[in-house]
Amino acid sequence: MPAALKAAPEKTKSRREYLIFGLIIAALALTAIFEAVIIFEQKRVNERIEAQSNAALGKFLKQGHAADTQAGTDILFRNVRFCWSPNVCINTRQLTATALPLNHGRGVVFDNLKSFLVHVHNADVLITPKTLQGMFNESVFNYPGSKLRNLTVGIEKTGRENHIKLAGSLDYIFWIPFEMDTNLSVDHKNNNLVISVNTLKVFGFIPATWLLQLKPFNLDKLLPLPANQYLTVRHNLMLVKPFGLFPPPRINGNMDSISVMPAMISLRFSGQDPQFTPPLQSGEPNFIYLQGGNAQFGQIQMLDTHVQVNDQNPRNLFQFSLMNYLHYLPISKVKLLDNGAAVLQMPDHQLNNDN
Repeated sequence: MPAALKAAPEKTKSRREYLIFGLIIAALALTAIFEAVIIFEQKRVNERIEAQSNAALGKFLKQGHAADTQAGTDILFRNVRFCWSPNVCINTRQLTATALPLNHGRGVVFDNLKSFLVHVHNADVLITPKTLQGMFNESVFNYPGSKLRNLTVGIEKTGRENHIKLAGSLDYIFWIPFEMDTNLSVDHKNNNLVISVNTLKVFGFIPATWLLQLKPFNLDKLLPLPANQYLTVRHNLMLVKPFGLFPPPRINGNMDSISVMPAMISLRFSGQDPQFTPPLQSGEPNFIYLQGGNAQFGQIQMLDTHVQVNDQNPRNLFQFSLMNYLHYLPISKVKLLDNGAAVLQMPDHQLNNDN
């Protein structure tokens, strides 16, 4: 065969190989460019998410401070056990507060628990573990898509300190049972209740505290931000606003301190008290006294409110439920005074369980 005929197929083959090699190089280059674009875009997304997270945290930290208390009805509690629900009650020897209507132009409608905010001025309140459990399940972690469920709360002695033990289930691929040893403290600058984790166990016996130190398993990755503004998670801290602890009516105020005792949690609010006039019946040991502002109770409306609700059985704390007080009005003794004020002798609200 002539040499020219042999060279032609070889030259064609060489060109084909160069073409294939060039296409491979071009594909690799395009792949590298595509991956670089994806990495750059992912970095931008991460930076945007981080900025949004920081902005949300900043907004969260600015919320929850003392409200403007120039309007509303002032309230004085003395030796009262105040209940939101069968699972959420607090005990207080003395508490001063102002009920502030959220609908401007209207007074405080005590039958619509979402229509007003209770701003606490000064108070020492005692909370049982069962009540804190109710607060967590009914308010703090009760939001759409919550990753926590069936939370239980107890107090355990750890060394010389009393710690809060949280147990429940965490949704991470599947529901994982966990136990946490935690501390409670107050962030005074931002008026937050801070829940910090000391130790973590999963499945009842496997130590997993070390996992929380890994970024993918930080609490803020395990617990996405809720749909409300009462709770946020930053790294391994849970931050709760005081008004996020309670079901309606919400409570606001400046938290001063929190301490864990062997059987109770003591939460103190501090602020400037309103100027109360003397109670209508000052000799009563247990009562709720309301003064000033416009208020509505059922179908009764009062201008410049003056009402004192006394405990019909003063041998123990006056157990009162704003959600259920209308049930007790027909069996209360009511006395109307010449100045339009009203004094009631009311039975204790009956609970089906012990808080």
